[in-house]
Amino acid sequence: MTMWIEIALRAGQPGDGTAALTAALARLAAFTGQSSARALLHVREIPLKASDWRLTVETRDGARTLHAIQTEEPALPGFTRYRSFARPAGDDLGASLREFAEAEAALRAPLAKAHRVIGFAAQALPADCDGREIERIEWRIDMDGMFLRALLDTAADGHPELRLAAPAVDGSLDALFRLAGAVIDATPFVIASGATSSFNTDPVHATGLDVPPSATRRAAFVAMAASVAGQWFGNEAAARHGLGDEHVHQLRVAQRRLKTLLKLFRDDIDETWHTRIAPDLAWFGGLLAEARDWDVFVGKTLPAYAASDDDAARWQALIAAARTRRQDARERLRDALASKRHARLALAFIEWLARFAVQEDAAPVSFIAFAARRIRKDYRRMAGVPDLVRLPAQERHRVRIHAKRLRYALEFFRSILSSQTRKHAGALLGQLQSALGEANDAAVAADRLAALPEATDYQRGFARAWSAAAARVDAQEGERLLRALRRPRLKASL
Repeated sequence: MTMWIEIALRAGQPGDGTAALTAALARLAAFTGQSSARALLHVREIPLKASDWRLTVETRDGARTLHAIQTEEPALPGFTRYRSFARPAGDDLGASLREFAEAEAALRAPLAKAHRVIGFAAQALPADCDGREIERIEWRIDMDGMFLRALLDTAADGHPELRLAAPAVDGSLDALFRLAGAVIDATPFVIASGATSSFNTDPVHATGLDVPPSATRRAAFVAMAASVAGQWFGNEAAARHGLGDEHVHQLRVAQRRLKTLLKLFRDDIDETWHTRIAPDLAWFGGLLAEARDWDVFVGKTLPAYAASDDDAARWQALIAAARTRRQDARERLRDALASKRHARLALAFIEWLARFAVQEDAAPVSFIAFAARRIRKDYRRMAGVPDLVRLPAQERHRVRIHAKRLRYALEFFRSILSSQTRKHAGALLGQLQSALGEANDAAVAADRLAALPEATDYQRGFARAWSAAAARVDAQEGERLLRALRRPRLKASL
């Protein structure tokens, strides 16, 4: 059975229609002169317990076909490797499913009980199964002798999606990403997130990650990076309908998780990463940090100053001026998220990760052994910190960064940690990060306020005094939390 690779792109804006997208694709050299086929499909999904399998019934011109797809794990946002099976379905779907499962040895386990979902004599799928109408346009494209499939699917309940697929043979990965790059450069498509529906505006938080203890270091890195990408691209997609404070926050969390990952796996970061991805990642991260800092300053710090002053009214003009600057920073971030530069960055990230995932190690390293070494090293760094109260502010800030990195590392390694470590260490590190973060935010806020021409000398002095007081109090609390931190432990059964 042929293994396929596929890149999924989605229309970047809610108003992008099929006709406009088709016209934009037709102007690309790869699509020029290529004939296309149109069809109207009705697709309904049959639930399966196997998470790496999908089973659908596709109806076209009255004829029904069963499609089973097995996805190679881990699937990356916008990129999958899969095997596909198809078989015509008769009027008795239960019987057709049993025949389908018996036809291929690989289908017997995942589809063993699928016929029970619809009943042995069912004539149609139940109402609680997903069903949607899709308009599909299909092209067969020749990329330097490599034939690729391009499928433009448009459903009433979502943005148009363009899927580019090819058999997983030598040269297909190059051809597929080259075509995806050309599409992104010339059309409104961006990499699909896979983490949120087309019209979902909810912020996307990091999800629990359970890397199998039997995984290699390489496989663990890919799974962790895919988790980061899901949070990153999911919030980018949701924010296109309106960029809110929490979208900015979660985008910032995703970037911080990515930085931690790069520190943990620094030996795997190659020259391609440094030349193709790192510069644009720094550009995007800078805009994101600026927007998030203004959110904290306007939404938290300045209101706290005003509430603590005996005359809150004297802060209103400064708050209004700061809101204007926050809006400017938010607009710059919004423009960046909608830019070609960000779309290319996302595609380059997934391409690098996809290439990394298919490489083989001459001597694979155990995920457990790697994680144990990293945890031990990062914990020792924290345990060896001198008294926080006596440390300069800059040194305390570095301790906060190390606490954050250890916290994210434990989240990445949670599948092999003891229950006590999962329960207590992450929460304590979060409290330590917050305690030291309050003092750092106060120091940053004092500098930010001092640079505002609208600020008075009284307000500058108030902010400096607040920062000094916060530094003392938070250093004492941070010291208490730091000494309560115990060495993270792995599961006893490993």
